Amino acid sequence: MNFFALLQMGFGLQVSFTDSIVNVLMLSLASMTIIQTFRYYHPNPSQFWIILLLGLVFSILFNIAAKLVLQAILKDNSEYIRFLNESTFLRGTFALLMVEWMIILNLLWNMLKQEIKQRNMLEETMVLAREAELYKLRQQLQPHFLFNSLNSINALVGSKPEEARKMIEQLSTFLRSTINRKEDDLVPLTEEMEQIDRYLEIEKLRFGHRLNTNISIGENCDKALLPPLLLQPVVENAIKFGLYDTLEDVTISIETECMEGFLQVTVSNPFDPTSTVSRKGTGFGLTAVQRRLYLLFGRQDLLLVHPEENNYITTIKIPQTNV
Repeated sequence: MNFFALLQMGFGLQVSFTDSIVNVLMLSLASMTIIQTFRYYHPNPSQFWIILLLGLVFSILFNIAAKLVLQAILKDNSEYIRFLNESTFLRGTFALLMVEWMIILNLLWNMLKQEIKQRNMLEETMVLAREAELYKLRQQLQPHFLFNSLNSINALVGSKPEEARKMIEQLSTFLRSTINRKEDDLVPLTEEMEQIDRYLEIEKLRFGHRLNTNISIGENCDKALLPPLLLQPVVENAIKFGLYDTLEDVTISIETECMEGFLQVTVSNPFDPTSTVSRKGTGFGLTAVQRRLYLLFGRQDLLLVHPEENNYITTIKIPQTNV
């Protein structure tokens, strides 16, 4: 019963205080018991009858324990003992409401924690799956370039051993820089372009004077960031469709521009619509780049490929947060 209500009913300060303290202690004990119980037992929310039954059991035990303790402490106060017996139903109803309320709160709290835990597990699983797919995409891109380079080295060993040795050194430098890099690590544009320069040096040894490049870095792009090795498949794709169907000299252009919120990289290669075999899709390299961009930034519109007069244009937009 409420401390002030007992005082208003004429009971003394000691009796009112004792009654309140005992009920608070018993209620605290019931709360601790409920919390410990539902740490290990999580009933299905549809099993509402179990919740009611548990509440009824706890309230009965709570009421009996409180009554026994109060009778033992205040046994000499006959007026209070009579009042205690007459208010048994009221106390039991109050105890039932309090216990049921504590059980419901505890169940809701446990359900919330379980939902948060499951959500965190789902997010961790999605992150692991995303990282695994990104790693797989990068690993699939490397063998294609590596096989072409090794074939070129094999062709140069007999006729031009010095160029073959130089190509092996450049290939080693290029591959070394791709090892032990996490997919989530963004690299500066300058570092990525250094990697592109290494790649182009290897390709120039393969194609000789036929391959020319024109690289233009836009202003205010010093702090621009992008995923590592994102541009190499795009440049490789441009070389493939720019040189494979012609014996003439070809210039591959790479232009970067920093605009509000984006780093835009444009790679273009010339092609002859009358002699070039029609492209079916964008090829695995560009498909992998588009998939990487989607996994990293959640957007499908960051890679655009289109012909323009006698040039094939590939445009990549990389979202920026510090440019």
